[in-house]
Amino acid sequence: MIRAMLLLMLCVAIDQAASLNSFLYMNIFNSGFHRDVHYTLKFGGVGRMACDLMLLQQFPSAMYVDTDQLTNLKKFKKINSYVPLYVDVEKPASKASPFSLYLFETVRKEVNITLPIHFRYHDPSERKFERIQIESPTLYVQCRGTSTKNLLKSTGTYRYPCPSSAQIYDYDKLGEAEYCDWQELEFSNVPTVISVLIPVGNSASYKFVLPATILVSWIGSMYLIYIIVKSGKRINKKLL
Repeated sequence: MIRAMLLLMLCVAIDQAASLNSFLYMNIFNSGFHRDVHYTLKFGGVGRMACDLMLLQQFPSAMYVDTDQLTNLKKFKKINSYVPLYVDVEKPASKASPFSLYLFETVRKEVNITLPIHFRYHDPSERKFERIQIESPTLYVQCRGTSTKNLLKSTGTYRYPCPSSAQIYDYDKLGEAEYCDWQELEFSNVPTVISVLIPVGNSASYKFVLPATILVSWIGSMYLIYIIVKSGKRINKKLL
């Protein structure tokens, strides 16, 4: 009986060592409305496996990524990302929509990805801060060779953009991305959900802020007109 239990435990240990397993650690850096999310992925059982990975990150309407910024980072080989739509960076949170972002890399023992993120402005309210949560991404892998595919403990197969979609820079061609089969791979640990507090304008100050803003704008405009007219007269005198 004891020998059977030891044999079973040994088989389980060998199976876990042979299969690909993953760990995700998320951190957020900087402060304010412009920050960086850092993903650290650690893999066990890689061996000679040749696999690509994809992180599918869901973003709430209160956040956005600057696609122009990501394009520049891709040109310098600092990130491989694909956003299937044009992100309007000017919209407030109340008028924006949630969206998905895809991050691609090659599976190795440790993978580090830094993603610049930004927070949208919220409508004024009675609260001083708005709490925004960044959920952990979903991991998918794509391995080459039937022998390596058998070592994956996948929870399902899904169709998502191929790694080549990260090379699409033209907004008009975002819908032309090719799709591939990806195997979903659960993390061996429970990733931490990141929570961020973003300041919100005080709605009680609206009656004061609006007239004060209009008044200051008018005073500034009149002063600029005065300077322009005065400078114009001085230049005309010199020309005469």
